[in-house]
Amino acid sequence: MGITVRPIGRIQGGTVRLHKRWTKALDGIEGFSHLIVLFWLHEAHRPSLKIHPKGVKQIPKIGYLATRTPHRANPIGVTVVRLFKRRGSILFVEGLDAWDGTPVLDVKPYTKKDSIRRLRMPGWVSLLDKAETDPLRKYVSGNDSGLARRATTEI
Repeated sequence: MGITVRPIGRIQGGTVRLHKRWTKALDGIEGFSHLIVLFWLHEAHRPSLKIHPKGVKQIPKIGYLATRTPHRANPIGVTVVRLFKRRGSILFVEGLDAWDGTPVLDVKPYTKKDSIRRLRMPGWVSLLDKAETDPLRKYVSGNDSGLARRATTEI
């Protein structure tokens, strides 16, 4: 079975730029403070089945499906962004974690039903939170997780 995915736009400089033919499909989106953006991780490679989360060697290897790695069998990215304004088919947002040129697959409003009331996470996640705020993390993990290549759209 094959699946065809067609981008509806691209990420560019802190904006989600949809193709003009989708402009009317955005009507009413200004009423929402936050959006869910789905995108294709076009520069990702096939993953190893088990990895150190975010490359942090102090965390034992786990299955990649139990991590947030962009390197996936089907590299679909999803992020929640804050919507500042819309101009035609361009959405000005904060919180994108995709590179410039990343193909956008879909945009959806974020609603109350998207919130999780009781969230459970393994203990190693707190180690990642610390590593992400540590400016020396590239020395701890052995790599910089590609941060030097990230576009200016990341916040």
